[in-house]
Amino acid sequence: MHKVGILGAGAMGAGIAQVAATAGWSVQLIDVDLDTATRAIEGVSARLKRSVDKGRINQETATAIQKRLHASTVSELSECDLFIEAIVEDMDIKVSAMLPVVEAIPNSSIIATNTSSLSVSELGQRLGQAHRTCGMHFFNPAPVMRLVEVVKGSRTNPENVDRVADIALSWGKQVARCADTPGFIVNRVARPYYLEAFRCLEEGIDGPDAIDDVMKRLGGFRMGPFELTDFIGHDVNTATTRTVWEQWNRPTRLTPSFAQEQLVAEGTLGRKTGCGVYDWSGEAPVAVLGPAQECCTVNASVVSAARLFAEGVGQSTAFTDRQSVALTRILSAVINEASWALHDGVADQADIDIAMQAGVNYPHGPFAWAEHIGLDLVAETLAVLNTTTDDGRFVTPPVSN
Repeated sequence: MHKVGILGAGAMGAGIAQVAATAGWSVQLIDVDLDTATRAIEGVSARLKRSVDKGRINQETATAIQKRLHASTVSELSECDLFIEAIVEDMDIKVSAMLPVVEAIPNSSIIATNTSSLSVSELGQRLGQAHRTCGMHFFNPAPVMRLVEVVKGSRTNPENVDRVADIALSWGKQVARCADTPGFIVNRVARPYYLEAFRCLEEGIDGPDAIDDVMKRLGGFRMGPFELTDFIGHDVNTATTRTVWEQWNRPTRLTPSFAQEQLVAEGTLGRKTGCGVYDWSGEAPVAVLGPAQECCTVNASVVSAARLFAEGVGQSTAFTDRQSVALTRILSAVINEASWALHDGVADQADIDIAMQAGVNYPHGPFAWAEHIGLDLVAETLAVLNTTTDDGRFVTPPVSN
């Protein structure tokens, strides 16, 4: 039986432990003490019981999974095939906590980090194990979310990357391979879905409920951008935006939203505080954040381009011109960011599409969206949008020769 050691018994570490044990691996979960790891395993057992009660798995399967989960100490990791770190997003803390583990595990073990924002290359270098350190970025909750971003550090042995990708696939996940760049795939390419929505709000294009409505009913997204940021938490969402923006040298496409950062400053963080863009205290959410300016004049060329773009997306007759403009700006910005990620060597088209579908439940990957709408129409739309802005955020990447 394959063995995996997991450092970190929080929600993510426990979730990864459940995934591995379900796939038949023996899991050794460690944290600051055995009690913490034991409580995490008890939490997994409780989730398995609920799955049995709902008929999703049988008791025999649940018992087998439970038997493969072990609260352990560092000294017990000497036979691990794989070691996954899933602790706080702080490089110094990660290095300090991982060094004793690296000394305990076999030299043949792969070292994987679940980081969503830190450099895999730097971590591997500081551990003195750059050749066998890679990223294995799960999404929360790990037992439910389908994606694992497999990240190759600058000096990671390609064979180790292949092994990790194969392991993730054997655990029932979809894999998107990517380079060690800020935000990897998902946390970079998803930025415009939130940011351009807030820009539309700030400019008075439409209200949050109308924008969410068109993104769901015409765009096919499970949640509109404002619902989703309320669900994520504006503090978390803006922190990720600012990190990616700073690390990519502040491109205007990724500039943080003033309106969203104002929500954070006021402590209205979304559903967890009861209020964000929406008030969540009643039976149904009510939009409380309105456009910064009412009924702005929308450029006629943008309206015309948006009508064509929206028709390319699907049947748009049930939506207003303003909603079509919002959808066009948001979706074309996502497609454009995916193109920039491809240009910057983050990942190939297939991996970017897989990442966005499996990682954040987009109805299509950005490149599949562009094919569906029409590549020429997308390019023409971005050109029109770029003529009406003064920050160049709709500029497309240069064509490679």
